[in-house]
Amino acid sequence: MATIAANALGVYTFEPPPEGGFFVTDYDKTTPFGIAHKTASSEWESLDEFPSYGDEGIDGWWTNLEWDEYSSDKFYLLLDTDGSFVDVVYPASQSQGFTFANASALMSLATSTTIEATNTVNETVARNGADGSTTFIVGGAMSWSMSIDGLLDLSTTGVGTSTGVMDAARSKEYVILKFDTGSDVNYVGQALIDSVSISGGVDDIATYSASFNGYGDLYKQL
Repeated sequence: MATIAANALGVYTFEPPPEGGFFVTDYDKTTPFGIAHKTASSEWESLDEFPSYGDEGIDGWWTNLEWDEYSSDKFYLLLDTDGSFVDVVYPASQSQGFTFANASALMSLATSTTIEATNTVNETVARNGADGSTTFIVGGAMSWSMSIDGLLDLSTTGVGTSTGVMDAARSKEYVILKFDTGSDVNYVGQALIDSVSISGGVDDIATYSASFNGYGDLYKQL
């Protein structure tokens, strides 16, 4: 039986490449990420053919994609043909999606993490033909959430501190959560920040905690 590291949950936000890039416009982080799908003919291509794209922060693109709802001003969660999570992409056209070298920014690290998924169970009682009844159940919608606890470290700004989470909560931004199980399987989804708490006493190490309410499905990354 393998153990899982306590700092297994990463909280990420996504930023366009530096100002002046012509592929990405500023996007509204208060709207959910879109969903894109690989097809049987999808392939990832590097910058060998167009090396100048690297100056715009692009490191490659996926071809032959399909979009649930196509929009040219937001990021998308890219799913494989089996429904597993692949990458985060930005639309380049109706069939292509760019990947960026530095689009994702780690907002927070934690010393303790929790992931929870709950399925709604619907119950039906029917006659069994022998003057009695039988109960049947069927699974309904699944909801999920994650939570983190950590030490408050303001020696660095943004990366790995609670201030990024607090600022995202104040702005009501959607974030990407990635729960690393310590094996080849990760769980990834988008969420809103439900609550953030920062506390500390005199001569004590300040701590923080945050909880996240999942939006949409919780995806497996292989």
